[in-house]
Amino acid sequence: MYTYNEIMAQGQKLERTKDIVQLMTFNEDAVDVVLFTGCGTSYYLAIAAARYYQTVTGAFAIAVPASELFLHTDTFILTHKKYLIIGISRSGTTSEIIMSLEHLNGAKNIRTMAVTCNSDTPMARLTNELIALNDISEKSVVMTQSFSNMLYALQLYAAKISGRTDILEQLEKIPALVQSALGNGQQLTQVTEDASKKRFIFLGSGAYNGLAKEATLKLKEMTQTECESYSNLEFRHGPISIVDKETVVIIFTQNETEEYDQALVKDIQKLGGFVVIIGIASEELEADLIFKLSAEVDDLNRLVEAVPYFQLLAYQHAIFKGRNPDKPRNLTQVVKLS
Repeated sequence: MYTYNEIMAQGQKLERTKDIVQLMTFNEDAVDVVLFTGCGTSYYLAIAAARYYQTVTGAFAIAVPASELFLHTDTFILTHKKYLIIGISRSGTTSEIIMSLEHLNGAKNIRTMAVTCNSDTPMARLTNELIALNDISEKSVVMTQSFSNMLYALQLYAAKISGRTDILEQLEKIPALVQSALGNGQQLTQVTEDASKKRFIFLGSGAYNGLAKEATLKLKEMTQTECESYSNLEFRHGPISIVDKETVVIIFTQNETEEYDQALVKDIQKLGGFVVIIGIASEELEADLIFKLSAEVDDLNRLVEAVPYFQLLAYQHAIFKGRNPDKPRNLTQVVKLS
């Protein structure tokens, strides 16, 4: 299947992305706001990238759905501020991205960058700078390796323009760590091949909130399963009411959140929920299933290492439910407004 093959090839593709971005030079002129934008998966990528970028560079960064830039321009763009708008699109032809870039084209306080897997597109021609990952050419409808590679490219970009050689050294380890993670998927069958597990919830905070949202979308796209995402500690404020023995809660844990996550795990388990942990877990952290990420890199830099787990979860559950991940219901590879 296309989807499976594209998931499993991510290690090699990330190596190529690393080589591409490391050879690039970028405009480093200061701006007031770096605004990341996209649609669907690319918007969730933008959330993770914006939070990563601000932490690494110290520059203010936000994520906005592409459609809101032309529907509600004044909500996000101020005439007395300088902006770098980074548009993200696998195809480079997504209607809302093109419409937003055209809408803002010519504004003296805005410069733009495209991050895409196709350099020969209207999006690329509309922007001042371009990160093109032409080596990523997915046949599948759902985005898998395009998500991980565009996120990785933006991490490398943030580290490069901020001169953070310490971070670049960590990021160089990511392709090998992802390749290793791809070999750990068999353990996921405890939840993906259990018919009693009917509801999935993904929890992530900081940059990992973008991953939680994307994990939810992947499972929804491939399987049409009931699933939701929240910031870790927000889950107690109402959503925890739906937890029962049919519920799986996947928590992206970090050093900053681990103490709070352990208490949250216990609260979920008391209600009958099955808890999966993905992250840098200490020996004290207990859950029903734990995928321990590498201690070689910091929480922020191991974002992409976590990606294979939720992609394989969605794929495996689709196969178990008799769905075809290559042909998700009601979806096309590119969304174009008529």
